[in-house]
Amino acid sequence: MAVNFGWEHRKPVGLSQNFKNREMLWLWCKLEKKGYGLDPALVGDISSRANHVIDKIVDADKETVGDFRNYDNACFSGRLDDSEFKWIDFNDRRLVSWIVENIYLGNLLIGVPITNFDQSVLRPHERIKLAFDLSMVNIKDKKDTMSYLKNNWSLLIEIDPRLDWVNKKNDEQCRWLVDQLKGGDFATCVSKEFNNPVNNEDRVVMFLNALDRSGVSLSLKKLYLNDLKSKWSRKQKKLDGSKVQCNLNVDSLTKENIKKLSGHRGLKMGELIDALVAEEIESLRAKGVSL
Repeated sequence: MAVNFGWEHRKPVGLSQNFKNREMLWLWCKLEKKGYGLDPALVGDISSRANHVIDKIVDADKETVGDFRNYDNACFSGRLDDSEFKWIDFNDRRLVSWIVENIYLGNLLIGVPITNFDQSVLRPHERIKLAFDLSMVNIKDKKDTMSYLKNNWSLLIEIDPRLDWVNKKNDEQCRWLVDQLKGGDFATCVSKEFNNPVNNEDRVVMFLNALDRSGVSLSLKKLYLNDLKSKWSRKQKKLDGSKVQCNLNVDSLTKENIKKLSGHRGLKMGELIDALVAEEIESLRAKGVSL
């Protein structure tokens, strides 16, 4: 089902029915380069962006219907179809970061778009598509670049089956992964974008992104992950051996909540209590309380 936007009824004559959000961002960049004074604070929102472009066009009163037809033809003639981007999961931070970094490091025929606004305000799919849309390379090179990205990504994710032991709900394990990463050979591969993780999702993305950026062969990555898995297993066995029996009388509701919280964190009930006590002690020490 087609989605209609409030600004479309204001669209200048000469722009086709298919001229929508992606195309309006392209037009913003073209008019910006042409000297139109566009407000960068409005570019991040699709409706504000489109209405602002239309307002500026109306105020300038120097573009003809023929000009808009030329814009329309230029926009659609040298770009990739939306279907070429379908393999990209734009909600996958690991994948999006990898693609954007390849563009910004100059590893591709597709270069960094030159704009007067900070492109980080754009949504991930807008940012990546804009790089392709504004590139001056021919359509074949754009398709070849997309194939290159797709093929290389398929190689990078071949390590994913070796991560079946990683549990994103396990705080202890995810923090341990970060410590192992920063204290090992892959420390130099950590991206500034993920250098300060605040939750387990961030920690796992940071870890995987570092492996993706490393350029290390698949076989060496697999050996590294197997080694980490063995280390984690030994660590858990050692912890289990140091456990002592502790019988506590708690309210039945408290016991049920402990079960729920431990399931949420991917821990056993005893491990959850260990973690909560350790976190409370760490919090008190940070406040200067001596125990």
